[in-house]
Amino acid sequence: MRANYHTHSRWCKHGTGEIEDYLEVAVAHGIEEIAITEHVPHKDNHDKWRLQWEEFPAFDAALNRAIAAYQGKIRIIKGFECEYYPEAVETYRMLQEKYGYELLLLGQHCNAADRRIDYFLSKTEREMQLYADEVCAGLQTGLFRFLAHPDLALLGYPHVWDKHCENMMRQIFACCEQLDIPVEINANGARDDRGYPNRDAFLLSKEYRLRYLINADAHQPEHLIGIGVEKAERLARELGIQPMEFLER
Repeated sequence: MRANYHTHSRWCKHGTGEIEDYLEVAVAHGIEEIAITEHVPHKDNHDKWRLQWEEFPAFDAALNRAIAAYQGKIRIIKGFECEYYPEAVETYRMLQEKYGYELLLLGQHCNAADRRIDYFLSKTEREMQLYADEVCAGLQTGLFRFLAHPDLALLGYPHVWDKHCENMMRQIFACCEQLDIPVEINANGARDDRGYPNRDAFLLSKEYRLRYLINADAHQPEHLIGIGVEKAERLARELGIQPMEFLER
């Protein structure tokens, strides 16, 4: 892995380690480019397991210091992992334009209407369709550079791969193809065998003209490398998928 574009730290409340700890691992293992992509803060602080709105100035200052300290050693990109919440779109644009968070990635963990549906948890065909609709609506804003864990909503679905799983993934992959949005093979899920990346979903993805990224989705510094990345790379090889090494600048 020469680049990683999905990285968390202790600032996200469910990760560990300082930003510099991740940069040390990245530099030591020859990673040339890394994006720090904490879960984006929201003004209402609706989720306590995320960077809180009032913490953003301190986090931004810490990230800027790290970028300055590692200049010439590794390219560091400021970014955020975001849900598509229509009311937050202008805030996302502000973070891009005012603070330089150039890389926004879409990771839809909760539903957009009231955030009561957790897409990790038990669901029916209705929630899966809602996930597909929201992911596609988010991508169509043009804000997001790639789609993180596109198959996350397969978790909690009580059936094996069936027509509803296929329909959800076809809708998402068709949207990514149309908009030329890369899809992520997520090493965090692979490391823990969470059910994503899903082999059936990525086998289906080969019917579409897609670009792929393998990302660590690291929440601990040591997860930038190791078994999760190896499993994601092995899945790609077995399916004949050639991931990109770098995102276009």
